[in-house]
Amino acid sequence: METFSSRFIQTAEQRADNTAMTLLRPNGPERTTFGSMLSQIRSLAYRLSCEGIEFGDRVAIIGENHPNWAMAYLGILYRGAIAVPLDPAATVETLANFLENSEARLVFVSPTSFEKYQEVCEQLGNSIRAVSLQPIANPNGFASFADWTQTVRPAEFDSNPTPATGDDIALLIYTSGTTGVPKAVPLTHGNIYAEVEGVQEVMKISHREVILSLLPLFHAYSQIVNLWLATVIGAPVVYLNEVNSEEIARGLKEGGVTILTGVPRLWYLFHKKIFDSVRSQSRAVRSLFRALLATNGWLRDSLGINAGTLFFRKVHQAFGGRLKLAISAGSSFDAAVANDFHRLGFTILQGYGLTETAGAATVTRIEDNKVGSVGKPLNQVAVRIDEPNHEGIGEVLIRGPIVMAGYYQNQEANRKAFTADGWFRSGDLGLFDHDGHLYIVGRKKDVIILPSGKNVYPEDVESHYAKSPLVGEICVLGVRNGSDGFALSERLCAVVVPDFDYLKLNRIANAREPIRFDLDNLGRSLPEYQRVREYVVRAEALPRTATRKIRRFELQKQVEVGTNGESARDEGRFVFKREDRELLDSRAGQELCAAIARHVPQTRIHPEMNLELDLGLDSLARAECIASLEQNLSMKFDDTAVVEALTVADLLTLTNNATWTERSAELPPTITSHSSSEKDWSELLRNDRVTRDELSSVAAARSWTAFSAFLLLRVVYVLARVFLRLEVSGLENLKRLKAPFIVCPNHQSYLDPILLCALYPHRILRSIFHVGAREYWNNVVTRQVAKLLNIVPVDPDTNLMSAMRVGAAGLRAGKILNIYPEGERSFDGELHPFKKGAAILSTELQLPILPVAVDGVYKVWARKSRRVRLAKVKIRFGEPLYPQSFGGRNDELTAKLKIEIERMLMEMRQERL
Repeated sequence: METFSSRFIQTAEQRADNTAMTLLRPNGPERTTFGSMLSQIRSLAYRLSCEGIEFGDRVAIIGENHPNWAMAYLGILYRGAIAVPLDPAATVETLANFLENSEARLVFVSPTSFEKYQEVCEQLGNSIRAVSLQPIANPNGFASFADWTQTVRPAEFDSNPTPATGDDIALLIYTSGTTGVPKAVPLTHGNIYAEVEGVQEVMKISHREVILSLLPLFHAYSQIVNLWLATVIGAPVVYLNEVNSEEIARGLKEGGVTILTGVPRLWYLFHKKIFDSVRSQSRAVRSLFRALLATNGWLRDSLGINAGTLFFRKVHQAFGGRLKLAISAGSSFDAAVANDFHRLGFTILQGYGLTETAGAATVTRIEDNKVGSVGKPLNQVAVRIDEPNHEGIGEVLIRGPIVMAGYYQNQEANRKAFTADGWFRSGDLGLFDHDGHLYIVGRKKDVIILPSGKNVYPEDVESHYAKSPLVGEICVLGVRNGSDGFALSERLCAVVVPDFDYLKLNRIANAREPIRFDLDNLGRSLPEYQRVREYVVRAEALPRTATRKIRRFELQKQVEVGTNGESARDEGRFVFKREDRELLDSRAGQELCAAIARHVPQTRIHPEMNLELDLGLDSLARAECIASLEQNLSMKFDDTAVVEALTVADLLTLTNNATWTERSAELPPTITSHSSSEKDWSELLRNDRVTRDELSSVAAARSWTAFSAFLLLRVVYVLARVFLRLEVSGLENLKRLKAPFIVCPNHQSYLDPILLCALYPHRILRSIFHVGAREYWNNVVTRQVAKLLNIVPVDPDTNLMSAMRVGAAGLRAGKILNIYPEGERSFDGELHPFKKGAAILSTELQLPILPVAVDGVYKVWARKSRRVRLAKVKIRFGEPLYPQSFGGRNDELTAKLKIEIERMLMEMRQERL
């Protein structure tokens, strides 16, 4: 009977002079032919028998992708022993557990894992024999892989058949077992042979193709193409010296790669990079790109013509220029992303399966590549949906020669994994369309059950929200409601890691608010029950498995125990090096640490900490720290560059490159206390720090323009009374105040300032001014509106302190400032968190704040909508808040302001019922 080993031996002998493996070293490629590879594999197999490794003994491999890793693996199978590939990134405890459970008698180890392996042996109390996969200067007890592959073997060894049959175990692949009973999947030589035959029957890969080894080889998905298929068909595999974006690009180009296998996340990262680059182009380029996308999509779908390499030459060149086939496996693939790659001219086939099914159980066909599906079952493989619901969704069950017989020494897991009639339970939820294409909608255990009884499949929701260019990673969780009394009731929460490169490129200093704003906008196109309302933004990458799947349980546990999944401020995550301490001990480092300590006391600061996400500095606190550095070091930052400083180290590096004045030489070399950095806001908001243009824009008289605006806005008032049934109350609270003072409304729509100004008496309108984000007031129409309403455009993210100074300057000139403490529009009328800018101005200038509640305007002109609807609008002016009552406590004044507006909103809504 033919086996996998006999197949790859036959191919290697037939193509002995062809390249089997290429390692891209820094000084050039290192190639191994099939003939040389087979000879080394045979020497390894013979040496294993000489070293007492018997048929069926377990031999582990711990290391990164490398030609030697592949030869060790194939040599173990040739001998008839059982290969145990392990994740080199696993913890010492996990590796020790797996080695003990598998009873491994020998381990192949890469030099990068030596130290960890020795710790494993210490924990086990047993030193397992080891072979170094790569040459080392000091063997220190490790046998040499090169010596083993050059072992002289008897002539008859090569002619004898390999001892393993189809029923014999070839692999033990561990999927879990950090604690408790490990879960190992035993795959037989027959499982591998059936998988190779089934996949090759569908894909028909030629020996002329070149495959890039990117996914970790210890996982079954990578082994299918890089080890099983490549050796059976005689296709060369390119290995990278290390895995990073530069080396991947080099591998694709220099290796002449035509086939690339990756998990969905890899393709999402490629997609994001492509489309982020397009977004940065001019409107004309973006329009042309979209037109070419649509055109090529139509050509491929209607005429079978692929003009992708012509239309998107630069994109294809970035993938080496020869990539013909891309394969995605490991989890469901976002249909929109798959469709974009299709229209770009790439052919992406999707596979679905598990380690327990020797990899792929279903694959999309080139001739029937249904975008969004994971294809149809391989020949000889049966797939069905167990207990489908009204949508046809149920657990995916699989049966066939690719399915394992059962977990290794784990009867409890076997009982749960198989049905009474022998079908394997995948744990995935899916459905078939009318043409027999399978769609995976999520993991059964990951389904989020809402109080309404609705089921949410998080991967679908994540794919939608991941469209935001601000998002680097996202995980949607179902967090249990502790107070509703329902054990299964959950609410949606998204844990988000920003795309820091995009933040820097677009000069976004603080990520939380823009991310929440953007995701709220995206949520409007989802059904109500799928919208996320709670966001946790963190700097640390999401915990993932080796195949880049999110460890949801681990992340959910962090959220539910109260850490909210945010990056911890502990020393365990940040290791201090000598250069880190030197940076913080510098004069600038001490000044910055002192400034940060005013906002985040009792926190040990590390240079790698993100100012916002690790240290919790909001936009105002960040601006205050930057201003403190400027004052105490007598320097001036470039406004554009300082926005790109996201970490402590970024800001200190920028400090060294900033413009210094002569006064800096007079500063002492060290800071002995925090008092020297404690500059109050009165110093930061001085008028002499405001530019002449800014000052004239808020202090200039506007008699004629104010009167013209007043007449026009009276017309707006009448129209609002008629068509919006405008109701106004508490206006007397406004009229009895004398300028200067601060007006603080909640923010629901672009119409808010227009409707509010339509209510103001002429004396108020003549003195009112607004500080608005420049991005909304920079076209022909909005500039005229800004002039009418006396809106001073500023860039609050690039220079928030400037915006604060402009506001203070106008108030000192006797004007009335209209400021929105939310800083953004609410799309559903609910209040967003309030910033304390208004409270700071009120406290420093000892001016009252007038709270204003605006309701119903979000229904008239909603955020991210071009449609205007008629709806009832109510506006209520509250009692003024005086800073003297709060003793300079800005947080308390801000909280009281929000409470008052919230109370008025509730009263107006109750009146409507």
